[in-house]
Amino acid sequence: MRGADETSICSGALDLIRAYLLERPCCIWKKTESTLSKICERGMVEVFYRQSEQGHQASLTRALVSGNSEFDPCPLSSLEADLGQGFDGFLHIPIKNQDDILGILSIAVFKKEARDRAFVQPLESVGRLIAISLQNVDNEDQSTKRERDLKAEVESATRELESTNKRLIDRVKELKMLYNELHKRVQELTQANRAKDEFLSVVSHELRTPLTSITGFLAVLLEEEAGTITHQQRKFLSIAKQSASRLNLIISDLLDISRIESGRLNLNMGSCSIFEVLKSSLDGLKSSANAKGIELVLSANPNLPLIWGDADRLQQVIDNLISNSIKFTEKDGKIEVSSEEKGDFIQVSVRDTGRGLTKEEQSKVFDMFYQADASTRRSASGVGLGLAIARGIVMMHGGQISVESDKGKGSTFFFLIPRHKAQRAA
Repeated sequence: MRGADETSICSGALDLIRAYLLERPCCIWKKTESTLSKICERGMVEVFYRQSEQGHQASLTRALVSGNSEFDPCPLSSLEADLGQGFDGFLHIPIKNQDDILGILSIAVFKKEARDRAFVQPLESVGRLIAISLQNVDNEDQSTKRERDLKAEVESATRELESTNKRLIDRVKELKMLYNELHKRVQELTQANRAKDEFLSVVSHELRTPLTSITGFLAVLLEEEAGTITHQQRKFLSIAKQSASRLNLIISDLLDISRIESGRLNLNMGSCSIFEVLKSSLDGLKSSANAKGIELVLSANPNLPLIWGDADRLQQVIDNLISNSIKFTEKDGKIEVSSEEKGDFIQVSVRDTGRGLTKEEQSKVFDMFYQADASTRRSASGVGLGLAIARGIVMMHGGQISVESDKGKGSTFFFLIPRHKAQRAA
């Protein structure tokens, strides 16, 4: 019930009253917060026409507070001419819904009528009906307001979703462009890497062929198969042969790292004894350690479980680790190679008393071409590929490699290799 609809319903209620009271003046007041406002009037002037505003409000408030039908003697002598009848005053009927007073129904009455319960009771019933109508109006207004608020929220959320959707579409387009650029860059890098691998492979192969010839002819000269040579010539030829051998090792390392990176390094996997691999490696490097006055010690149990791997490639790993320790360990130092069982793995350790590494150096020591400092490059042979190759081979075996070190106190390199599958199952 809103606006004109509210007035219509009130008018309908007044028509019921008129049928009961004929043309008797009557008015409906609605409570709005703490005040009253007239919402409908039939056949009457303002009942408190000649009273002060304070008296007007006080009279209505009194009726609301009491909650009962009461006769409020309001002299009408000055209004009798306008009303046309000599009523004694107005009867105020509370418009109640249970205990909630929503307004007042004011009816011009005679004092005798106001005290007649048979006269007042039907009017109270009409007041209750009006209260129900007003309550329905309030409920409908609240429902309409909730509906309007909800609609506004839905519209706002829809606009926000549309805006978010537009931003997401723009972001997806941006990400798609970035993906295309990244994909293009990856393809370029892949091609560049492939070209690098091919270059290393071709160059290494092409270098190795003449180098093999050089090494062979140097050996022939040193063995004096081409004629007698002087002491000075032997010295120079020996240096040349050593340099050729070193160059051959560098080329082999370049080929190995290229194959590892491209996934073309083949492993001849099988069960083997880590003790035999370690012993073979130490036998081959003992002379190099002795030449520098370094003690090379093997501390391994020959009865350790077999491992699953490529024995030749694992020996290459151990050779690289021991060679690295020999390079960076001073005279009278010590290198200890050991192995032990670690669950489903066998751990190999190479511990030295060399220069040691800082934390930063430890994080880079397995990178290709990395060497700790300029003095290292001058005093130690190699180009920094040995440890990178060792890491690659260990990872291809499904193992891990790491280092622990203190600067000036030596280093320990560890790597883990899986045990033989049959033994692990057992």
